[in-house]
Amino acid sequence: MNTSSSSSAVVRRKKIGLASVSAVSTLALVGGIVAGLAGPATAAPASSAAFTAPMCEGTQTSADYPYADDMVIDGVRLDYYNAGNVVPLYYNNDQRSPAPICGVRDVPEASGPQSEWMYCTDMKEETCDEISPDGEPGYSDGGQFNVVGPTLPVGGNDRLTQEQELLISYLIQNPHPFTPGGVADDSTAANRVNRQLLIWCVSDKEYLEGTDAVVDCDADLGPAEQARILGVMNVTPALSISLADPASGTLASGGKATFTVSTNMYGKPLTVSAPAGATLELCEPNANVKLTGNTLVVTGEGNDPTDVALCVTSPGAGAVKVSVSGAPSSFESIHWNNAGAECQVFATFNTVTPAKLQGDATVTFDAAPTTTPSTTVPTTTPGAPTTTPSTTVPTTTTKPNVIVPIIPIIPIIPVIPGVPVAPAPTTVAVPTPRVVTQTTPKAPTGERPTSIDGGAADETAGPHVGIAIAGLGLIGLAACGAIAVRRRRS
Repeated sequence: MNTSSSSSAVVRRKKIGLASVSAVSTLALVGGIVAGLAGPATAAPASSAAFTAPMCEGTQTSADYPYADDMVIDGVRLDYYNAGNVVPLYYNNDQRSPAPICGVRDVPEASGPQSEWMYCTDMKEETCDEISPDGEPGYSDGGQFNVVGPTLPVGGNDRLTQEQELLISYLIQNPHPFTPGGVADDSTAANRVNRQLLIWCVSDKEYLEGTDAVVDCDADLGPAEQARILGVMNVTPALSISLADPASGTLASGGKATFTVSTNMYGKPLTVSAPAGATLELCEPNANVKLTGNTLVVTGEGNDPTDVALCVTSPGAGAVKVSVSGAPSSFESIHWNNAGAECQVFATFNTVTPAKLQGDATVTFDAAPTTTPSTTVPTTTPGAPTTTPSTTVPTTTTKPNVIVPIIPIIPIIPVIPGVPVAPAPTTVAVPTPRVVTQTTPKAPTGERPTSIDGGAADETAGPHVGIAIAGLGLIGLAACGAIAVRRRRS
């Protein structure tokens, strides 16, 4: 435990001790995972210049913790860092146990220094993470400071079996329940103590049970649970995605495509991604499959993969690529480090995992024909009837009067039935000589009769019907997308 922030301090003590571990460890537990994020990473030094290392995930800070000189990588520690070794920084800020230890190392693939929690796998050994006034790493024993060399990568812990190493690898890479109702992960100091205790349940169970540490190794890591974990670790990981429907790879706009994700990476968070606007959902409810945002988790066991149907829709046209990726739990994802025979062998998760699996498949949505709503404006074509609005006012057309010449008929003027006729004019006989000779009738005399007009005919035009053309609107399916969230480590 740190005792002074002055450079004149002989050492800053960080040796493992469980004398203070008590029932408090079960009272301070939380029931869920709290996302503790590391501070922003500092760019890797371009030369041998000193730099300030980033903090580990979920570090609980205070006014004087971690100490400023804990975070500055210079002198001998800078040499160790530039050589590619992990450099211990500070211990877990919790009164119940100082372990694990935060360490920093250069990760070229991550473009700079990465700080990671280093878990102890030798409960009885020194942490060797203390700093002398000269900046040298080591440990103190009986008031004497012992300098050690760099914390070098090793192939594993020689005193552990391969099964024990696999169990520890799994525990570091995956959150695990902790009795009663807690969780073991890196998010808080309390949760990191839980994780360290479970690791000691594997590496130092008999020694651990002789302390007053509050942990139930049999409840959390009994034979059945260990067999399950080893089954997961011994599986050859598989992950793929393919387009199941439509078989042609082309779908009408507004349709729903079906992708099949096949995996045996059970219990691991898989990231499913699609372009912005596309919607991802499970085609059918499944008790063994959970899709939260763009994170897919499949429950199962063994080598045989499980197929999961994902339905995808898109509001627009064009190609939609759906990808899936995930990092399997594997022995290769762990770094093992040691600074000497009297020091801990640390197990550290590899921030950059080269064994990440991924796949993608694509479907193309065709564009639907677009119809623009329009209004028809009536037009008049010479010689054709005029189109008028749908409401037509009747019009009356009056025929002009036609004068019909009158032909005198003697003695009777025929009357056309149904047509009113004025009384015919009376013809007065003119006296003639005694000899009566048939003569051509003379034209009648007197007042000229007025011709009878047939009257005016009303002609009513029928209503003209206006034609409205309704436009077809393209209905698109909005969607909301999902953001892939990678755990941030600084």
